[in-house]
Amino acid sequence: MPHVSLEYVIMVPILIVQVILVPVAAGWMMDAWVLRRRENELRDVASHMGTTIQQLYFSLNREEIVAGITTQIPEVPSSIEFFPYNITASSQKFENSTIIDLNLALKGTDITVMTRVTLGPNVLWQDSTFLSNSANACILVEKFSNGTLSFSFG
Repeated sequence: MPHVSLEYVIMVPILIVQVILVPVAAGWMMDAWVLRRRENELRDVASHMGTTIQQLYFSLNREEIVAGITTQIPEVPSSIEFFPYNITASSQKFENSTIIDLNLALKGTDITVMTRVTLGPNVLWQDSTFLSNSANACILVEKFSNGTLSFSFG
């Protein structure tokens, strides 16, 4: 009978490890996977918003486009896995360009991403916030008669 007790001495700790450690490790791996997936989706939104702003700039920064206000509703989701997000932007002026930094934050999580958009020197950025779950979420561009383009979130 010494073999039976030896089996219990070896197998009981292995079973305990399998019952406790494997589910905990699986939970940690799933949490990391979910966070990475949400971050990647937020990066996709950041890329799409940056591209939309650049396309608006290139479309409206032409002499044949007259002064006026343009509204663009970007094709981005209103939430990422039921979490809404905010986009805030800041601008920096250089000699021949304006750089817009878009900062995206997923509400209810610690996930944030940033993307940078380079536009021409005739751009003004108005401080504003894009709320993804807002019915009025849009990009507003006002073109002035002197060719200046004023961007903001609606």
